Amino acid sequence: MVGAGGIADAHLFSYQRLGERVRRVAVVDVDESRARRAVERFDFGDALTDLAGVLARNDVDAVSICTPPFLHVEQAVAALEAGKHVLCEKPVALTLAGLDAIAKAAEESGKIFSGVFQLRFGRGAQQLRALVDEGKFGRLHLGMAETMWFRDQNYYAVPWRGKWDTEGGGATVSQAVHVIDALCWLMGEPVRVYAEAGVFRVPIEVDDSSVATVRFRSGAIATITSTTSALSEQRTLLEIHGTDLSAISQGPVYDCTIEPFLLSSAADPDYAAGLQREMEERVPKGYKLLHRGPITEFVNAIEQGEQPSVGIDDCRRALQVTTAIYKSAMTQQPVDLPIAPDDPFYSALPPHGYAFPA
Repeated sequence: MVGAGGIADAHLFSYQRLGERVRRVAVVDVDESRARRAVERFDFGDALTDLAGVLARNDVDAVSICTPPFLHVEQAVAALEAGKHVLCEKPVALTLAGLDAIAKAAEESGKIFSGVFQLRFGRGAQQLRALVDEGKFGRLHLGMAETMWFRDQNYYAVPWRGKWDTEGGGATVSQAVHVIDALCWLMGEPVRVYAEAGVFRVPIEVDDSSVATVRFRSGAIATITSTTSALSEQRTLLEIHGTDLSAISQGPVYDCTIEPFLLSSAADPDYAAGLQREMEERVPKGYKLLHRGPITEFVNAIEQGEQPSVGIDDCRRALQVTTAIYKSAMTQQPVDLPIAPDDPFYSALPPHGYAFPA
């Protein structure tokens, strides 16, 4: 485990629940006392501060990265080059160029790399994906992803937050990226984005609010609304609509896919009700802590020599969308995907001379 901050608890607990399937070697953190607290709480081997030393050890096979975003690429590449499998928290990279550096290291090492998009592993999400794969929605034509959260000034007082070069973005990439991934996972490949974004409430560099429309290769469209300045009740919402069926998430604010989606069909209510009952029988249980999903899958992939469902391409798709939201908001133009290596937004966020509208 690299990094013992807040999100690390979800990783530590999930590995602990895997019991003897994993050997918990060490927690590495620049703050040794924080690493020690994590080790003592979750029975996780040694508390250390030297990542390079841990990566040189032969008794370490895999690394979970839970450090601040600006460290992810450097640490992931170092771990892969040392022959370790890697699971990395979001955002996996600050830029598309950084993600491609990870991809290169993963390919050359032959080791597994996976990102953490835990919303895919909610019981509701698993039910919904089965219905999409089986064509139960008919033709998907509309989606909606809303992240209506609130973060106060104290949240952004953490030194790496609220800055482009250390966080890589604001509400869009730090808070909304999970539901953005879930939206694309269900609706397919995004091909065009138009967006507006800005800083409205908290004096930070990155966005606290954005609104985007997305066109998918299938022709379907979706809206993405993201904010950390919602003074109303916080919520996260994911909706998809097809010609035969609609689905609306019903889970709590940080785990909107953990509960079954509400299925409906104005044309045939019995059809929707029947599918709701059927999916409850087919997927009756799920994780109470969604991080157990990607972490269990990561370990399964290592044991079985298979690629996990959230690989480099999935991380790239989500990052393409969030980068396109920023590019569109700053250029005031629609953005076609994918963003290519010769695009200034591929290597820098934001590129020199670009900013949100005043």
